[in-house]
Amino acid sequence: MAFAGVSLIADCKLCASTKSAINSGADSGYHLLVVEGYLRTKETTPNRESIGSRPFIVGGRRWAIGYHPNGLDKDAEEFISVSLVLEDDTRPSVEFEFMKREGFERSRHLKDDSFVIRCDLVVLKPAADKEQGTTALPFTELPQADLPSHLGDLLLSKEGADVTFEVDGKEFAAHRWMLAARSTVFKAQLFGTMNVGNATSSVVKIDNIKANVFKGLLTFIYTDGMPEFEHDDDDEAGDMEQDDDSEEDGMKEDWLLQLLEAAEKYGLQRLKSICEEKLTELICKDTVADIIVVAERNQCLWLKESCLEFVKTRTNLHIVFTADGLEQIIRTCSPSVLKELLSKFAS
Repeated sequence: MAFAGVSLIADCKLCASTKSAINSGADSGYHLLVVEGYLRTKETTPNRESIGSRPFIVGGRRWAIGYHPNGLDKDAEEFISVSLVLEDDTRPSVEFEFMKREGFERSRHLKDDSFVIRCDLVVLKPAADKEQGTTALPFTELPQADLPSHLGDLLLSKEGADVTFEVDGKEFAAHRWMLAARSTVFKAQLFGTMNVGNATSSVVKIDNIKANVFKGLLTFIYTDGMPEFEHDDDDEAGDMEQDDDSEEDGMKEDWLLQLLEAAEKYGLQRLKSICEEKLTELICKDTVADIIVVAERNQCLWLKESCLEFVKTRTNLHIVFTADGLEQIIRTCSPSVLKELLSKFAS
């Protein structure tokens, strides 16, 4: 089943970084709805009202999930309700009482005032209408705007650049106004009190980040699109043909993990979410330890849940340790120690 994106509800509203639609590209897919701050949503969202997910596309149709913390109607006031809406159709949505609040609040599903709903969706293609001889037209996506392309060209041309970053022995030219507009951290660094010297200096040195990661960060800032993985010049594999797919995947995983941490550092929540989505596709016995440690460190709730689901289905760790014990291991162990544990308790 294809991954159809994730929505994050925080502070009683859909997080801005997860508002754009995502296309699963398949006739079946699943969408994750992450709710942080459950008690507040219960207190502030009246009966019959809901908080909606980002739109997602499965089977060529546009869908959305509605989360009703106080029920769909007066008869369901004691329930948490969920609705599935077909946005590009006039037909009514599917609505149901998800769980009684009293039981839900005592269940293992609610942890740290947060929980995750997974919606699996399979779209059956209708046969041609024998009387009319037609079928419903699939949802057609709008063409992409060309602003990201123009801004990407500006980054490559370096025209009008007024700041240079020194990163891992390489230089990157950029525009202060663009960085400040996209990242409050860069705004404070370049114009605020975080680093007064950077307000006038034309060269800013950044440590503890690889050049290819910083290049990807700049690409996202200018284009709002996921950058392509590029080998760092210092990688031995960067100067030779790749004969080992696993080595290539390993370098891509490491790049994505570092890009995710850079996105967290500079307050780029949309890039962080995209990296999380990409990393879920790379979860396996060789990568889960590295990914879950970074997910824990950067508060990536649904990425961590995906890793835990993999651990539960592929190892005996969840049998040997309690849920709290496993959480403690993830929180305190290094990736190497966690890898050793996963190997020892592999099922």
